[in-house]
Amino acid sequence: MSYRENELAVLQVCSLKELLGHEKEIVRRIGDKHNGGHLLLLDSQRLLREVRVELMPEAVKEVQNSHPEFFATTGGESAYDRVAKSKAGGDVRVTVNGLFRNVAT
Repeated sequence: MSYRENELAVLQVCSLKELLGHEKEIVRRIGDKHNGGHLLLLDSQRLLREVRVELMPEAVKEVQNSHPEFFATTGGESAYDRVAKSKAGGDVRVTVNGLFRNVAT
């Protein structure tokens, strides 16, 4: 976790509705994190914790029921750590514009 991430206020999220209410800030935090888009694809729950988003059990359950693909991918600890520590972004850049597909807010 970088120095800047330590300064972020914790977003404690109790529901899917609340998560969507914070989406713009969460997407900004992901975008500010080195390789944040890649890390989101590898392990979304870990990345959310690293950008100081704390999902309460009810929120996790609602996300799993409404958007099962969101938590479906985990690249494993070693892959996540390698991408997080890499200096270069590689040839592929992942831009995050929202947390879910096709969600009307």
